[in-house]
Amino acid sequence: AADYAGYGANGNQIAVATLLQAWTFQMLTDCYGDIPFSQALQGGENTSPAYDSQSSIYSGLVTMIDGALSGIDASGAGPQGDVVYGGDMDKWAKFGNSLKLRVAMRMSDANADAAKTAGEAALGSGVILGNGDNALFGYLNSVPNNHPINEDYQTRNDFAASNTMVDYLTTNADPRLSVYYATNASGAYVGEVYGLNEANAALTPNDDVSQRGAAVLSATMPGIYMDAAQVRFLCAEAAAKGWANAGGSAEEHYAAGIQASMDFWGVDASDAQAYIDAHPFSAESWVYEKWVALYMQGIEGWCEWRRLDGPALNACADGSLGGGTDGDLPPHRFTLPLDEATLNEANWDAAGGATNTLNTPLWR
Repeated sequence: AADYAGYGANGNQIAVATLLQAWTFQMLTDCYGDIPFSQALQGGENTSPAYDSQSSIYSGLVTMIDGALSGIDASGAGPQGDVVYGGDMDKWAKFGNSLKLRVAMRMSDANADAAKTAGEAALGSGVILGNGDNALFGYLNSVPNNHPINEDYQTRNDFAASNTMVDYLTTNADPRLSVYYATNASGAYVGEVYGLNEANAALTPNDDVSQRGAAVLSATMPGIYMDAAQVRFLCAEAAAKGWANAGGSAEEHYAAGIQASMDFWGVDASDAQAYIDAHPFSAESWVYEKWVALYMQGIEGWCEWRRLDGPALNACADGSLGGGTDGDLPPHRFTLPLDEATLNEANWDAAGGATNTLNTPLWR
């Protein structure tokens, strides 16, 4: 402890590391289902860790987050070199509570009582409600510290907008369309047909379809750990479920979630308000608006699409993605890595590695 005291209070260093570890573990289990958790990260002491069930991992995540939050030293210095919050532990606490709320909500259909307890505690302790508290990883203007998408775009431009989202945004007259995407060579917003095979996709000239917008391609576009828009939509769901400490109605948080997304992407205030007025709260609109606000947070958008069964997505135009009953919808999970079959075979088999498929539903 003494060796590291110069880098911020020990408790704060550990709290931040633990919260980011919990964030990562949630992403892993949401992608794969059962994964090594309780026996993970032991290095040479255990090179064949057992897989934990997703239900036990989610319980463990709540415990992990609670431990991190209780370890925060409010009077001590934050971690040196903190590029997310600059050592502000009050903001790290809001991030931890927001993460706990997300964990709780994602388990709410499978373990309602535990989810309600964890979610209400998180809400009562304070979550991210404004963009000033967003947990963002900042990139810089020049290599090697520019955003990976910006770096990639310097040598290739064959990533097109999908007609799935472009058509939704166009139909709804969403002002984020011009921020998320650029017009094609003819000045129109056109998405490439979703799910084309390589040969058919190659038939479309790059200039005929929309590319990502300038904000997305910027060298300094931040990576998003957690933002106010996502948390506001979680609060809206908590209010709709009747959870305590929601701090407002579902309708209020819904509108605030859209506003936070619009503000983050630099949409004009009057355009944002007009859009909110034209799209009042409903169960269907809330699901759709959360999905749109999770742009550039692909794993989160995918996870919430699975949990909320919406919005309706286009089927794969060519071939199969292994998703729905007919294989043409987005998959429900990643398959367990084949390396595990060689390096951790017994535990891989026990976790269903030999039979897991892309459309096997996860615990939720």
